[in-house]
Amino acid sequence: MMKEIFERLFSLIKKTGDKVVFYDSARGDAYVMMKMEDYEQITENVPPGEDLTNFRAPDKIEKINQDIAIWREEVKNAVGDVLPVPEEEIPEKKEEESRFYFEPVE
Repeated sequence: MMKEIFERLFSLIKKTGDKVVFYDSARGDAYVMMKMEDYEQITENVPPGEDLTNFRAPDKIEKINQDIAIWREEVKNAVGDVLPVPEEEIPEKKEEESRFYFEPVE
């Protein structure tokens, strides 16, 4: 019985590309089943030795901020400084009046 269920799940994952979450209520653990290629792609840019099981938000936020700073520098070097458009050059939006239409009542 269990084999047929897993075969059906594998078939669905292959067909849809979705992920399946298993929850072990006895232990309180959750696991995700996905295509191996998807998992490899997720873990592709993880530096060697980085612990994926220990998520500390402040560390991850700092890493994200560093990645954004690097990306901004690369964009700046590639296209130069991007300046905001002066307010005078932004066309004003004309406010439309509310329009009411009268229809005969039968």
